[in-house]
Amino acid sequence: MTPTATAPRPAPDVLSDDHRMRPNSKPPKPTPKKHVAPDKRTLLHALMVATAGNAYDWNYREVRPLTMPPKLVHGVNADCSFGVKVLCDWAGVPDPTGGNYDGYGNSTSIFHHLAHVPLADARTGDILLFGPEGSWHAAMVLEPGKDPMLWSHGHQGSPNLYPLSADARRPVTVCRIEAD
Repeated sequence: MTPTATAPRPAPDVLSDDHRMRPNSKPPKPTPKKHVAPDKRTLLHALMVATAGNAYDWNYREVRPLTMPPKLVHGVNADCSFGVKVLCDWAGVPDPTGGNYDGYGNSTSIFHHLAHVPLADARTGDILLFGPEGSWHAAMVLEPGKDPMLWSHGHQGSPNLYPLSADARRPVTVCRIEAD
């Protein structure tokens, strides 16, 4: 009688589907995905869209000092420059007026505090100022381009969105926010 040769058993494969043969075993735990916070300009874009159309019942108030409100609270009291300041605070951007969110400052403060860039270089979240030294109005760039879409809290019933071409006030100064 000749001995029968048996084939050696292969080593267990750690990447095999053996667990499918054991229906009562626990499945492997998935690797958790790391949360990546959005950048500040993306967050500003989301905040502008969320507040546009006065979804949060903002009130137009041209007084100082004004209190910085909690994020996405209803009934914010602000004028145009303070509305821009509120969005910057909510997005974690330094105070565009340079006042450390003290309740003071206006569009002229923004004009003197931030760097100026050409309109063609405007980015989401940058601030457009109208008038000499920004003395007439402040708005924020929602979508840059040849005719940028702006976010503005310039009257009761706002904030609203409109293209720059819908606003005849000139001169216009673009101020770069410190979000990068």
